[in-house]
Amino acid sequence: MFKKMPIRLRLTAMMVILLTICCVGLTVILNFSAGIMATRIDAASTLPAQEVGEESYVIDHFQMPSDGMMSTPSVNKQQARTDFRFESVFYMLLIIVCGGVLTYYVSGKVLKPLDTLNSQIKNRTVHNLSETMDIPPTNDEIAELTQSFNEMTDKLNEAFIMQSRFSASAAHELRTPLAVLKTKVDVFKKKNVHSTEEYDALINIFEKQIQRLSELVFTLLEMTNMNDEFENGPNYLKDVLEDIVSELSHIADEKEVKLSLDCDESVVYGNTDLLYRAFYNIVENGIKYNFDGGKVMIKVKSDKKQIMVEIKDTGIGIPAEEKTKVFEPFYRVDQSRSRELGGAGLGLSIVQSIITKHKGNIAVTDNQNGGTCFKIIFN
Repeated sequence: MFKKMPIRLRLTAMMVILLTICCVGLTVILNFSAGIMATRIDAASTLPAQEVGEESYVIDHFQMPSDGMMSTPSVNKQQARTDFRFESVFYMLLIIVCGGVLTYYVSGKVLKPLDTLNSQIKNRTVHNLSETMDIPPTNDEIAELTQSFNEMTDKLNEAFIMQSRFSASAAHELRTPLAVLKTKVDVFKKKNVHSTEEYDALINIFEKQIQRLSELVFTLLEMTNMNDEFENGPNYLKDVLEDIVSELSHIADEKEVKLSLDCDESVVYGNTDLLYRAFYNIVENGIKYNFDGGKVMIKVKSDKKQIMVEIKDTGIGIPAEEKTKVFEPFYRVDQSRSRELGGAGLGLSIVQSIITKHKGNIAVTDNQNGGTCFKIIFN
């Protein structure tokens, strides 16, 4: 029940409890001290006053009062004690009530920025995530919480934008082959009689577009299943990269692109097929988007802390404003050339997923001699 109360009421209740304990303790101590003091005063007032004369005999001036005179002071003293206890209890309750009200008022002032933050958070939707909230100038925990919330909304906004681009790109990629198929079927239906060549042409188009759809759907399924568990084992990067260079050598020869490999005996633990595909995609892109007579250089070096793989090319490069987006699904730097080369924009997205799965990081920078440099670090 106490945990479900608002913070302001909880703080007030805790302060009231604390005030009650302190006031009760103080009242008990005061009453106890006052009782002891009153007892000493009574004892001192009942002693006889004595005077020593010059002739060394005691003259007693104390005279026993009558019964009526004796009872009146005792009643007054008892009444005074009762009044003192009553007044101490009254003032104790007054202090507790005033302290509770004051605590409730002060806590409301202190927690007002938190209430403001709460109301602003409640008004947040997908449409206004990009708006940042004003950070209070108090430099306290609430200001830090506001800053953290702004950072979180920025990340969420980026995720929503990326998701929107992904949905639009996926719909576009799926719509294009379907539109081609629909158009060809509509044209084919307009003629009643068709030759064998026309049937063969239609079947070829169907095969090509269906193959494109199948590859796209397969890649999307592969991306969604990237979080599944896979077999871990030691992988010598030199063996993996040598196989890739050998397999892509014919493509490189067609464009007269020179492939070079400088690799030590580094070992990465993970799945051989996934690592092979990640490096294959990067090297293949370096060849495809390179100039005739260009170069693709692969270098691997390691120390006790990390393994670094650099894949550089002398190709067309990637603009600075595009570097942060190249790992998004369906994103293409050069739309027309990517389609011409048969890319769907999923290669680098899958590469990043594979590298992350193997506890690595990937970044893209400019090559000093022109082109692109992909840097992969395994810790």
